[in-house]
Amino acid sequence: MKKILIIFLCGTLLAGECWQTASARAAQLQVLYVFTAASGASPYASLCAGPDGGSFYGTTTGGGTNGGYGTAFKVTTNGLLTTLISFANTNGADPQGSLNLGSDGNLYGTTVNGGTNGDYGTVFKMATNGVLTTLVSFASTNGAYPYSGLMSGNDGSFYGTTYFGGTNNLGTVYRISPAGVLMPLVSFANTNGAHPIAGLTMGTDGYLYGTTALGGTNGGFGTIFKVSTNGAFTTLASFANGNGAYPQSALTAGGDGNYYGTTYYGGSYGLGTAFRVTTNGVLTSLVSFNSTNGANPRTGLALGGDGNFYGTTYAGGSNNLGTVFDLTTNGNLTSLASFANTNGANPEAGLTIGTNGFYYGTTANGGSSQGAVFQVSTNGALTLLASFAVPTGIKPDASLALGGDGNFYGTTTGGGTNGGYGTVFKVTTNGALTTLVSFANTNGAVPQAGLTFGSDGNLYGTTTTGGQNGSYGTAFMVTTNGALTTLVSLGNTNGANPEAGLASGGNGSLYGTTMNGGTNGGYGTIFKVTTNGEFSTLVSFANTNGANPQARLTMDADGNFYGTTTGGGTNGGYGTVFKVTTNGALTTLVSFANINGADPQAGLTLGNDGSFYGTTTLGGNNGGYGTVFKVTTNGLLTSLVSFANTNGAYPYGDLILGSDGNFYGTTYSGGGSSLGTAFQVTTNGTLTTLVSYNNNTGANPQTGWVLAGDGNFYGTTGVGGSGGSGVVLRLVVPPMLKAVSYRNNTFQATLNGLARPILQIQAVTNLTAAWSVLTNLVFTNGTGQFMDPATTNVPQKFYRAVVP
Repeated sequence: MKKILIIFLCGTLLAGECWQTASARAAQLQVLYVFTAASGASPYASLCAGPDGGSFYGTTTGGGTNGGYGTAFKVTTNGLLTTLISFANTNGADPQGSLNLGSDGNLYGTTVNGGTNGDYGTVFKMATNGVLTTLVSFASTNGAYPYSGLMSGNDGSFYGTTYFGGTNNLGTVYRISPAGVLMPLVSFANTNGAHPIAGLTMGTDGYLYGTTALGGTNGGFGTIFKVSTNGAFTTLASFANGNGAYPQSALTAGGDGNYYGTTYYGGSYGLGTAFRVTTNGVLTSLVSFNSTNGANPRTGLALGGDGNFYGTTYAGGSNNLGTVFDLTTNGNLTSLASFANTNGANPEAGLTIGTNGFYYGTTANGGSSQGAVFQVSTNGALTLLASFAVPTGIKPDASLALGGDGNFYGTTTGGGTNGGYGTVFKVTTNGALTTLVSFANTNGAVPQAGLTFGSDGNLYGTTTTGGQNGSYGTAFMVTTNGALTTLVSLGNTNGANPEAGLASGGNGSLYGTTMNGGTNGGYGTIFKVTTNGEFSTLVSFANTNGANPQARLTMDADGNFYGTTTGGGTNGGYGTVFKVTTNGALTTLVSFANINGADPQAGLTLGNDGSFYGTTTLGGNNGGYGTVFKVTTNGLLTSLVSFANTNGAYPYGDLILGSDGNFYGTTYSGGGSSLGTAFQVTTNGTLTTLVSYNNNTGANPQTGWVLAGDGNFYGTTGVGGSGGSGVVLRLVVPPMLKAVSYRNNTFQATLNGLARPILQIQAVTNLTAAWSVLTNLVFTNGTGQFMDPATTNVPQKFYRAVVP
């Protein structure tokens, strides 16, 4: 019997004797473009003055060149930034604590995640030239997730806290030697505090002073404690909300022998406090933040040479983006500067005093995109020194739109050259990317939806925030060469925060939804907008008929639109499927009930049978990992698939109908690496996992696919890739061998698959020889056949299907 070997696209081998069938195949993800934050992203920690006196050292929680696990960097006082380390998870990930300069000239720090003992975080040592040594990988029993940096003890050891881990899994205080010997000193037990976020402060009496974010005896609002270097522990004070709540920062020793700090919440306005505490536990609230003078300080205080304290607040101030302030020991507070995004926003780290008398710090946001390093004087002169910039954009969270020119067009939620508010981009099938628009907030910000081509050849879309009416979002038009026109700035009563793209109505108008706003309680709206910006609100949702739509609308042949809401309905608020006419008549077709799905965040896709197909992010009967469903235009719902995590979990993106009659989609999580999947599902509910994402090819896709003329799918992920900030991908789904036969010296094969312009069948009798073209395969209704009569007196023959 002759041996036949079929070699398929992407290197999948299907072998079998004649008259056998084979059905295995392997899809392939190909990375076209990587959105990168190679210089780091989102610095949360205070800077550490270096041994040379002219440089500062710090960390970023994201970015870098090893998968986006964060970096360690050096920055000079004139703003020269050098990335020293890109963390790689096994040696640590997500450093949020400040670095500490040891007496040996090395820098010591922690990472919240990563390591080799279950991703519980690490302690590391770093030379000033970037040579990294991992000292400890936490293992939960000895601590887990250290959010704070280390403090140098008088004995040469370092001391720190972990947020989780220890005997009660409520956090620990630990000691570590420069050689990496770890000794847990305290396991928190709730009544004495729980979950310390802040680091420790060494007192002149030899005790270590610190705070816990939770626990205590006054309602769990946090505590202040002291502990000896051998673990003798004393609770000094328990916060009671009115005098502060949830302290997240370390204490600072004042010149008067007392300690000073901040709380994130609590106080007279609930926006945080600055306080003083004595060594015997007398607590005094000095300031209650009221937004105008700042709000929600996440950082500790820096003692200046004038005896005053200097600090930052995460929010509040004239732009609600945070402040820098000066505080006296008797509670007199002066606001020195308000962040304005261009010079930074939302500082989560404290200030560090330089040898030149200026203070230096970082902001987690603002600057050019992903945070900033700044300098501020004691009279409030604020200077931006460096930005963690991603001018091409980061985090593409929306599906791509295929243009008539063969290129793809999309959006990123961050990055760009106008403050990090997101971009519109063009990318070719070979991965060449061009940024067309960088949003600037006033004309829109944070576009989370894909683009739609209008009949005029222009692109139409929405931004979730920004605009000129209070940051409720916009609808916009952009040409393929990047000319942007804002069609409408939403104003809340007519809708707010559109997370879905626009749908063409065929009448020259575009239709969309807003997540919030409207006149019925803020549950969102359906609207119409013309290409010249005339705007009409058609529906304001009222919860019982649906709430908070996040998905695009889909038009049926009857001229009506169909869509989903993530919440509301009459079965527990699990979301709905609805129909709406172009004049705003709304009909609720389905109210989900969790067991048949919940929280549909994707739009509907019209099938060849006239029914709509969609996904729910949650619910189902396999653990609540989401579903695939079919619904008719009169509201008959059929659950086709309940995801079970191993085959995917939490599908956020729309389904797309393939030329083979099957639907293709993605899941945000689950699969072999728990980073999401690409899948195929038939109209009767047969699910096939095509690919499990693996971070290098992107991770956690929140969007669906677009099918291009080359027979491949194209999409994005908002995270993952070598730059950690998302990728543009191509999904190649090879044809599947359905059946083979060999009769009368003629070999015949039947393949199922997606239509392609040309799929070439090649043959060879010896794998060391050159392949010859047998025929070009044509797919009809997802099926293609080829025959080869030239097999007489041939002991073996090999075939392959390739895209020429």
